[in-house]
Amino acid sequence: MLEQLIDESLERIILHTLAFKDAVDEIRNIVKPEYFYNAVHIDIYKAMLDMNERLEDISVQTVAIKLGQINMALAVEFRNIVAFTLPEPNIKILVPSLVELHNKRELFNLSKTIVDNLKTKTSSNIVKEIETAIDKLSVESETRAKNYAQWEEEVAKLPAMPKYQTGISFIDEALQGGITTGQFILVMGDPEAGKTLLTTQILRNTSNGFPVLFFCFEFTVRDFINQNIEKNRILGKENLQIIKDGYTLSDVEREIKIWAKKGVRFVLIDSQMRVDNSERNGSVEQQESEKFSKLAKLCHKYDLTILLIAQQGKEDTKGGVHTPMGSKKGGHEANQIWYIHKTKPDYDENGIDKNKERRDFEISKNKQNGRHFRTQIRLDLAKLEFVRTYDKQPTVTRFEGKTKNEKIKEISEDDMDAMDMPEVLL
Repeated sequence: MLEQLIDESLERIILHTLAFKDAVDEIRNIVKPEYFYNAVHIDIYKAMLDMNERLEDISVQTVAIKLGQINMALAVEFRNIVAFTLPEPNIKILVPSLVELHNKRELFNLSKTIVDNLKTKTSSNIVKEIETAIDKLSVESETRAKNYAQWEEEVAKLPAMPKYQTGISFIDEALQGGITTGQFILVMGDPEAGKTLLTTQILRNTSNGFPVLFFCFEFTVRDFINQNIEKNRILGKENLQIIKDGYTLSDVEREIKIWAKKGVRFVLIDSQMRVDNSERNGSVEQQESEKFSKLAKLCHKYDLTILLIAQQGKEDTKGGVHTPMGSKKGGHEANQIWYIHKTKPDYDENGIDKNKERRDFEISKNKQNGRHFRTQIRLDLAKLEFVRTYDKQPTVTRFEGKTKNEKIKEISEDDMDAMDMPEVLL
């Protein structure tokens, strides 16, 4: 099988063309030395890359001299390659075939490794090795760059960027109508400030419009369901997907990919500390940073909003900066950082805290529209839901449609009698 994935004549034609046309600069960022199979061909190509890096002229004569200085056997093989007259081929047509053969050899070797590891390694470790190997494959044979005019034309053809309401007025207003796609959001806050309450409130609201995914790692699914029943909450029961185990980062990543393809638009992970990345060799900071990096990439690739409840260490709060515990890179990867501040207790003569319900909600980082935002909110202790401090009659949000291109609109309570869909109270 491996023999069918080797074409040394193609390798010789490419080296022949590079020498006669001085075309190394056209492919140096596309073709790596290991894409050649023949070890001699690898060394010849490396010599050409070195000459290109040093801005030396590349020709049959100069390459032969360079190879002779390295190893006379290389020079002899190179002379054999360039000894024949070839029709002038297009290097950009040849290169994709070289890359494709390399990729297939790598996949062939990977398949053998998988079989060898089935008896000795866990499935999550094997999946991680597969993903690492695939990430190293080159699937592009041309530059990814386009000029401004090309990008402008492409952007003009794109549909309007979808924006999803959370059903929570102070968040939707701060984000000028809701959350645009591809957002990785860290939700942080003081202990017992209500991070889980706020994010599950968003998930319940949005589940009435489209599929959502909840990694329920911090408390039991039974508790979550019982609380919803007790509070008589309205939610899309068929749309709300819940995962209660599978704590490794690779498990979480795999589930997100599966459900993204099934139409999920919102994902909640509760919480950062429950996601295990001990399979990765390296320091604690490297393990934590990989969590944020992989989740951010999933958001961008699949047009998802991922809400990750993240912890913050004491050292991370200096200067009022909100960054997740264990990773300096984590805050950089996030598109938005939300923070819930508890209000300092104020006890009356009966020892009751008058500020028990008060919170401050802050958006301290916001790549969506650049707006930093802070407002006072209130935790309705009866409903265990957040509202604005001054909201006596919360807006009712009705979600229409289940695709990201369909609009979501707000309606008043006066219009609810004519609606078939259940309301979602903020």
